[in-house]
Amino acid sequence: MISVREMAGLIWLGVLLVAALAYGPTRKSVPSILLSFAKPPLLVAFSLYFAWIALGVYIGHLAGGWNPSMLGPTIVWTLLVGIPLIFGMTNAAKDPRWLLHQLRALLSVTILLEFMVNVRTFSLAVEFTLQGSLGFLVLLASVASLQPEHHVVAKAINSLMGITALVLAGVGITRLVTTWAEQDWHQTMLGLIMPLWLGAWAAAFVALLGLYSNLERIFRLMSLQNPRRLARFWRILPLALRAGWRPKTICKCHGYWYNKIANSSGIREANQVVGEFLEYLANDDALVAAAAQKLVDNAGLQGTDDEGAQLDQREFKETWNALETIMLWFHGWYAKNAPGYDLAKIQQIMALHQFNDLPEPHGITARVSPGGESCYAMRQTITGRVLAVGLHGHDFGHWDWDGDHEPNGYPGKGGDWGADWAAQAFNPNR
Repeated sequence: MISVREMAGLIWLGVLLVAALAYGPTRKSVPSILLSFAKPPLLVAFSLYFAWIALGVYIGHLAGGWNPSMLGPTIVWTLLVGIPLIFGMTNAAKDPRWLLHQLRALLSVTILLEFMVNVRTFSLAVEFTLQGSLGFLVLLASVASLQPEHHVVAKAINSLMGITALVLAGVGITRLVTTWAEQDWHQTMLGLIMPLWLGAWAAAFVALLGLYSNLERIFRLMSLQNPRRLARFWRILPLALRAGWRPKTICKCHGYWYNKIANSSGIREANQVVGEFLEYLANDDALVAAAAQKLVDNAGLQGTDDEGAQLDQREFKETWNALETIMLWFHGWYAKNAPGYDLAKIQQIMALHQFNDLPEPHGITARVSPGGESCYAMRQTITGRVLAVGLHGHDFGHWDWDGDHEPNGYPGKGGDWGADWAAQAFNPNR
């Protein structure tokens, strides 16, 4: 027969399910969320994940860290902690320190909470009913968290799950205190340690999925040069081993490099190409670092260098980029709402746009000539230098200006701009 305590657990589960499904957004979203989960890539990922967990449990059993009496807590951990962990694959793919963060989290106070939840308090049949239902809710919340339109559902379910975890932890603590003398402390310690090694084992799998996610795009694109999967595997292996854990590095492996890797004669030449790729990135990073240091070193210096470029170029790059962006807007809206360049429309866009690389207010001014055939945008940098970019006659040719004052006239109409944009094509401050 079911005890009063077990009946209370089932009643709480019923209340939890009813509360989750009675919530409007949850009820309406359940079908689409379940259909999302049924997608083959997600099913394959989960199948491999559960197989990985089973392998870890088997290894733990051989090592003496797991026994059949821990099956219930293991299922609880897999459903309540392990499943949400796999949905961190996106973060694992983007953050090179994700695995380290997860291993640190395993040592947090949540381990104690998991241990208390895992203390056996119900009969096997009731536990499996509870675990299955709670696992369904966790899975529902995890899938919902992947889709922005269902975030409200994930938040609602996670709130209910948090309350449930506290209730179960309270029951576990009470159980532990009232049966202190009867506890099998060897088994209790195994239960306390299990979330540590099982969590590390599961996190390693998710990290591998993140590695696969980073490389899958390149592996697929390499098929244009080398359609054989096994051949591509041996060629992409050096990239995976030497840079797979660095998402930003993998993202920079563009067409030239992955085609060169795909066309290599074998793993040795592919490894050589990867070495060249990493050296290229290192040199590029060194140039960026040198440019950043030059800005620091030249801050406040007056005059120009041997090539005629200003020594102090703070905000130059950010300003040129912002001005070119505005010229694209001018060009795109040419003659749509008014003949020639439409100043009013561009000013509306500028008022809504955030130039994140520039201080607020950004200080950019846009002007259009009478008749609307010429336009320019200008900004004075922190050094006092005025930079400007202009257009004339709906031509893609950019007119550049930099000086100690706002340019006179308009591009193509003489003045400081001159009559030919090509004459202004070279600018040492670019």
